[in-house]
Amino acid sequence: MQPWFYLNLLLLSGAGFCCDLNSPVPIEVNIPTVQDVHTPRKVLLSNNVQLQVPQADGVLKMHSADTLALLDEVSSWPTLTSSIGRIQAQPIAIDLNYDGLADAVYSIDITGLLWFVPLSAQGFASPVLVADFSQTHAIFNQPLQLAQITTPDSNGVMRRQIMLLVIARTSAGDILIAVKHQAGQITPWQLTDLSDRTNLTADEPLYGIDELLWSQIQQGGGWFMRLNQRITATPQVYAGVVYLTSAPAAVVNTDCSIAPGANLALHAVHLHHAGLIYANRSWLLNTTDAGKLVLKKNQQGELALSLQNAQLSQTLLTELLAINADCADCVDELSQTEFPQLIRLATFQTEHGAH
Repeated sequence: MQPWFYLNLLLLSGAGFCCDLNSPVPIEVNIPTVQDVHTPRKVLLSNNVQLQVPQADGVLKMHSADTLALLDEVSSWPTLTSSIGRIQAQPIAIDLNYDGLADAVYSIDITGLLWFVPLSAQGFASPVLVADFSQTHAIFNQPLQLAQITTPDSNGVMRRQIMLLVIARTSAGDILIAVKHQAGQITPWQLTDLSDRTNLTADEPLYGIDELLWSQIQQGGGWFMRLNQRITATPQVYAGVVYLTSAPAAVVNTDCSIAPGANLALHAVHLHHAGLIYANRSWLLNTTDAGKLVLKKNQQGELALSLQNAQLSQTLLTELLAINADCADCVDELSQTEFPQLIRLATFQTEHGAH
């Protein structure tokens, strides 16, 4: 990457944002080469911000990671006007068949149109609309996160799906949205297709999630929570638990730290239904620092959730829990022998000159 390209990205990345959680540089992914589908090539996927057109219609472009040559772009979308709102949120790529090559990218525009764009050796294929959250009138300018899950479909058949975590920004605070995507989905989800999990009933902490509601969530498009606060760290999923931090919007600084005298809140919710994992879904922390949520070993060699930045690493939570598939509310203790689990990341078809 040439130095001038990095400079332009860094100058533009924070313009006009409050607590911007996006990476300032394009995401780098491997896709097949045109000549040999088994040989990977590195490409850069850029949105409006990195392309220095932050106010233009939504666009995704693919450049060679080696030469910065433009390889492909999506600027004509399957909408009535062939255009969408600007894309400020960092997209996310996925390797669906675990061969080490990206098969698709998810992207969301500023108005809440969430897209699935297949990738191939030739570049971008036709975008598919996964969800339309424009009726929320929120701003969607924060990075996407995803988890691969197995859940029942509308017929009760267990199928592999993608669950995307989306942040919607409103004047009243942020909304955390968990929306599912399955191959072959025809109708885009709307917020009304998702279960509102902002508040739990009085019975749920005592008896667990209601079976009818649990069935509704499994067969629906996902769930959402209105936090009435500003999210300050990109949500992370560890062992089926969604963790994130937040604070009142008025005390959040542009670097995602918070003003002295205020406190960050840590949230931990069930990935599949946003219910309880610990005794509470959120609690206050004794810190005002900004940072990323990471799972790491503490000084005693035990797994712990930490808030980490360039200057410090602060332990937030020990004695971590993991969801258990035995029931909708079942959890287990998460031990270092169980996590990280062994996951197949890639299949190498050919290896020339490997040692």
